[in-house]
Amino acid sequence: MRKRLTLKSTFWPMIGGIGQGFPNYLLVLRTVDTTKRSKRELVKWLVKRFGLATSYAANVVTTLLTGPGVIELQDGICVVAKPGRALLENSSPRFLYALFADQFLGVAEIPALLAEQQPLTSDALFDAWFDKIKRTIQKRWTPRHARMQFKHRIDWLRSLDIINRVADTYYLSAHGMETTTQAKTRATRSSEKRDAISHNDIEDKLKSIGEFFEFMAIKRASVNDARPVRVPKLSENRQLDCLWARIIHFGGRVQYAFEVQLSGNVSDAIERLEMVAPFVQKAVVVTNEAQQRKIEDRLLVKQSPLRDKLLFLSYDDINQIAAAVNALKVFTGKVFHE
Repeated sequence: MRKRLTLKSTFWPMIGGIGQGFPNYLLVLRTVDTTKRSKRELVKWLVKRFGLATSYAANVVTTLLTGPGVIELQDGICVVAKPGRALLENSSPRFLYALFADQFLGVAEIPALLAEQQPLTSDALFDAWFDKIKRTIQKRWTPRHARMQFKHRIDWLRSLDIINRVADTYYLSAHGMETTTQAKTRATRSSEKRDAISHNDIEDKLKSIGEFFEFMAIKRASVNDARPVRVPKLSENRQLDCLWARIIHFGGRVQYAFEVQLSGNVSDAIERLEMVAPFVQKAVVVTNEAQQRKIEDRLLVKQSPLRDKLLFLSYDDINQIAAAVNALKVFTGKVFHE
């Protein structure tokens, strides 16, 4: 990772805007890979192919292609460099995001800010973003230029499916949520800490989703909290990763218990859920396919009644639901509260 002071400050919008930015970026790379053109000839091709002004095309080549090292010059001819070759091989928007985040000031900061608090209006996000980078750029940017550079980054992040927008308010996409969590886990060398970060990340999302649906959502709730007062309290302080609870008039207490099981021994998760199974509507396990098979096999052998209440969700499922909830937060806020 480059040091902050060496990051490039000037960013540039790609051809085609949000909808076509990434596909056009790949198209340009493939063209460079299959033809021999000088830098000047590449600019002329962009002008002709996309109907661009020469200055715009030149900035695309300099800022977005040769600048970050995606293409390079060999004997005066543009060729695809190693990072560009990797991008062509996997065609992943997240790969290009990682490259831009490593090359340009103020790209990674936007998803990081949204991971801390979302959704955010455009003005609120800009203010928080500018506050983070203003010491680095000092007085080189006018307010107008700062707004423009912010918009270039926002548009690219939308094109790369890192953030979404509803009614001028931004939130992380499912891919953006995964990307920000991965950035946190890469920052530590400890496998235990990485697991804890991922685990805590899912718990936070489960709590946020539950609160949106007007449940009392309790992170690390005691197993006894999910058991009625009429049944004996357990002396051992066992905890569920998350508990949703709501009192319904004339309907009693509605509860949903959640366990996050990303790796390791499944016995503890099964045991905690069995302790509350008679008293919850659903027991939800966030896990992967391998862990799901282990749990299903274990419950089959035990003939556990928990099987009738169990729902499995993946980590990606939770990110998708959390992103949808953020979109609904914006929509309901705009429609019903403004």
